[in-house]
Amino acid sequence: MDRARIIAIANRKGGVGKTMTALHLAGVLAERSVRVLLGDLDAQASLTRILTPSLDSPGIGTCLVDTTFTAHDCVITTEAGLDLLPGDMSIMRADRALQDTPGQFNRLARVLRPLTGYDVLLLDTPPALNFALQSSLIAAGWALLPTMATQHDLDALVDTLGLLEILEADEVPHAAPLAIVPNGIKRDTVDEAGIAVLRHTYGELVSDPIPYAVAIKKAINAHLPLSQWDARAPVLASYRRLADMIMERLALQVEPRERVRARA
Repeated sequence: MDRARIIAIANRKGGVGKTMTALHLAGVLAERSVRVLLGDLDAQASLTRILTPSLDSPGIGTCLVDTTFTAHDCVITTEAGLDLLPGDMSIMRADRALQDTPGQFNRLARVLRPLTGYDVLLLDTPPALNFALQSSLIAAGWALLPTMATQHDLDALVDTLGLLEILEADEVPHAAPLAIVPNGIKRDTVDEAGIAVLRHTYGELVSDPIPYAVAIKKAINAHLPLSQWDARAPVLASYRRLADMIMERLALQVEPRERVRARA
C-alpha cells in the first residue's frame, strides 16, 4: 500500500482520543465510499475490542515476525462492516523479537506494502514513544495528531512532534503532520485557552475541534462508529469536516458504492 494513503493517528499520551478518532473517522470516510482499513498497533487493543468483542484471529504483530502470515491474512471484517488489522499482545512480542534485527522499525512498512483494495489505512497507535509508534510513523505518509487542551496534553504533543523531528534529522522517511485535532473539547476557559495556544503555535495545522459529546460514548458501548449509531449526532459534523479535509489532501477520488447502513 502506498505510504501516501497510510495515516498514523499518533500521540505519545493516552486518553487524547486516538482510538475514537480512528473509529469515527473511519465511519464517516466509509459514508463517502472510501474503502477504509483500520490497523490496531496498540497492545491494549482498544479499537479491536470495540469492533470485535470476541477475537480469535492473529494480531498485526504476528505478521511482523511470522513470514507465513501476510497482512491480508490478518485482516478481518467486523460486524460494523469495517475491515480491521486487529491488535493484541503480539505487537509486544514482535518488539522483543526484532530488537536485534537490522531495519526493525521498517518491518511494518514492508508488511503493509503488499496490501491492496483500500483507499486509506488508519493506524491507531499506542500511548508511548515505543517500537509500535515509531514503526507506524515510518510506515505512514501522514500523521494525524489528536490532543486534548490541558498543559500536560500539549506537552505530550510536543514530544510526539519531537519524534518526527528526530526522524527528519536522521533522514528516515516518515509521516508528515496532516493535522492536529483538538479532541473532547468543552466550552470552558481551560479548553478555550488551550486551543488558543495550539492555534498560536501551529497555525493552520490545527483542525476544527471535536467537541465533547455523550453520543461518542454511546456509540462505543454499541461497538459501532458514531455514523452508524446516530447519523444525525451533531458532533459528526466535526468528523465529517475532518474527513473532507483528508480526502482533499490525499486527493481521494472514489466511486459511489452502497453505504453501510446506520442503526435504525
